[in-house]
Amino acid sequence: MIRTRFAPSPTGLPESIHLGFVIRALWNYALAKKNGGQFVLRIEDTDQKRSRKDTEEAIYISLKQFGINWDEGPDVGGPYGPYRQSERLEKYQQAAKLLVEKDYAYYDFDAAVREKEEIKESYESKEFTDQLKIRPAARSVSSAESQKRLEAGEPYVIRAKIPEDKVFEFTDWILKKKIRVLGKEVSDLILLKSDGFPTYHLAVVVDDIAMQISHVLRGQEWISSTPVHLFIYEGLGYPVPEIGHFTVILDPATGKKFSKRDMEGKFGIKHWLDRGYLPEAILNYLMLLGWAPKDDRELFTLDEFVQTFDQAGLQKSNPIFDEKKLNWFNGQYIRQTPHDQLLQLIKPKLEYETTDDKLTDIIPLVKERVSTLADMVDMMRFFFIAPELQAVNQEHVQAARQVLGKATWEKTDIETALLDEVKAHDWKTGDFFMSLRLAIAGSKVTPPLTESMLILGQSETLARLSAHAQNETQT
Repeated sequence: MIRTRFAPSPTGLPESIHLGFVIRALWNYALAKKNGGQFVLRIEDTDQKRSRKDTEEAIYISLKQFGINWDEGPDVGGPYGPYRQSERLEKYQQAAKLLVEKDYAYYDFDAAVREKEEIKESYESKEFTDQLKIRPAARSVSSAESQKRLEAGEPYVIRAKIPEDKVFEFTDWILKKKIRVLGKEVSDLILLKSDGFPTYHLAVVVDDIAMQISHVLRGQEWISSTPVHLFIYEGLGYPVPEIGHFTVILDPATGKKFSKRDMEGKFGIKHWLDRGYLPEAILNYLMLLGWAPKDDRELFTLDEFVQTFDQAGLQKSNPIFDEKKLNWFNGQYIRQTPHDQLLQLIKPKLEYETTDDKLTDIIPLVKERVSTLADMVDMMRFFFIAPELQAVNQEHVQAARQVLGKATWEKTDIETALLDEVKAHDWKTGDFFMSLRLAIAGSKVTPPLTESMLILGQSETLARLSAHAQNETQT
């Protein structure tokens, strides 16, 4: 059975959950479900100082918001639990000591004072990573000496003991290429910290073995660590699962990977949801970042994506985030959303009092013209709040006010009266109606003008035209 997992770390603020987070969960979910397998959610909370309960809760909420549900996890249980790493410490400690016994790892009593810096910098600094390739002196300490220091209660870490003459090879399941790394280029990374907690490298392998994960799909930042993971699999005596690394979403402004400061900004999920993007639209856009269907189809529900998803469609090149394309997707989904659902979605975003009946009349007029719910709220505002006075053609406004004051307040009568006035004065139709849009709605881009006036009512429409006619600053 294909078993995949998504294993986020609940560090950082809840707002730091980002678009790449969704893609990684989505692809793991799709691969498992397409093949009748199981999708596992595991919380990697071994960094106890930075792990946050509110961020863990935000992980659950975010996945469910996008319809990505898990078969096993901390909240639903399962046969291979517990699914929170902080509850599995004994398993990691046992594995680390087994690796020492088999000469795949060793005790380092001198690293405890700098382990925090080393672990942090090994992820973030290439210069420091290069320094780590220098083998620690502890590597050559005898077993007897190590045992003596253990009995004395000295603090220690456990490191991987990478053979310098070993060659590590694996074929990346996503990138579809063989990756080959020489042992002398691989650092003796820390596997077990002095506080008894594992680093990512040890915990991820022990958990993937215990949970029978068949496909490990993760971010490209872990490619350089894969040789260490392969070594741990070998040391523990288990076969290596399929391993693949996701492409990286690039910032269009820099052409580089989004930086950490963007996680709560443009790259963050909350940034887009707060601006009125629908989860279904965001998810559909993300489906096509790094994966391409066999045809030119673009719109997929989650179930349709699962059925269509295949390894062949995975792309090797890093996609560039395209806000315009996301807007297109969101506009498509807004237009597909039933009016009663849109009503419930926009009501919390309104800054003015109204009724459901009035909103029900307005929504069909604006939904075809917007990309986001925020756009919809903005476009609707003039129905409730008179716009600021605009510089408009006085003759157009005066003439419209005269004929509309006499017209029957019905669509055909309004349009006939206005068009007759345009013809009588030999005005340009577009210029005339633009003047009315600015006076009535305060914008050049509005819902259909006649339908808007019908909703506003004759009295309010005439009042807005009169306000502009009386504005001495207009030209």
